[in-house]
Amino acid sequence: MVKATSFLVVQAGAERVGLGLEAVREVVDVVPPRPVPAKTGALRGVMPLHDRHVSLLHLGALLHGGRPPEQVGDTAVVVKVGRASVALEVEGVEDVSDRSAAWVGSPPVAWGSGVWQVGDDLVTVLDLGVLAERIQEQGGDNG
Repeated sequence: MVKATSFLVVQAGAERVGLGLEAVREVVDVVPPRPVPAKTGALRGVMPLHDRHVSLLHLGALLHGGRPPEQVGDTAVVVKVGRASVALEVEGVEDVSDRSAAWVGSPPVAWGSGVWQVGDDLVTVLDLGVLAERIQEQGGDNG
């Protein structure tokens, strides 16, 4: 288990999760994605980012399976997963948590690295290594 000391708290579907700051590259406005063939329903397509294109995946759909909401959201967090940068569409970006969160314990899910107490809520911090494997298995790695 990785015990992140700093993470970005985001809303992914109906759930709050953390993304380790060491992997977060930037928070961006979503540009309407260009659809591409995909093995996973979580992949919205590719969107331009600076001088290249990145995969845009709906984080809630990626974590729990199924399809994302029909309406594309406004916000994405660009993270480094494996060897690629990927834009994770989220319902909201809430806060950076560092040193004020208390380690609670191991996560109840395979894609988590740990559970932290943030204010009155528990937040599962994602294991982006496991998430990278899931993206690659489901065909969402555009390099």
